[in-house]
Amino acid sequence: MPLWFWILLWVALCALALVFIGLLGWRIFRQFMRTLREFESAADRLSSGLQSEPPVAEPHQPRPALFADPAVLKEEYALGKEQRREQRRERRVARREARGQRQSLHDLRLS
Repeated sequence: MPLWFWILLWVALCALALVFIGLLGWRIFRQFMRTLREFESAADRLSSGLQSEPPVAEPHQPRPALFADPAVLKEEYALGKEQRREQRRERRVARREARGQRQSLHDLRLS
């Protein structure tokens, strides 16, 4: 076989190898970019879930009730208890809505 045939054969093989390596690199690059986009969207979903923490309420300052009327104190206690229950219900509805979970009919006041 002549020398030019061997040179042409090796040039063609090297060119094909470079094209194959280039295509393989392009495919790996696209998969890597797709993975980064998925990671960013997962990080956004996670950060939005962490940012929706309820604000810290001011600590309750107890006051002396030694000479207070018991009926008034019972009424304040019941009112505070109902307010805390309503706040818990609102947080539960918001949390379930953020997670895409089903809501309780009781929480939505439909039952």
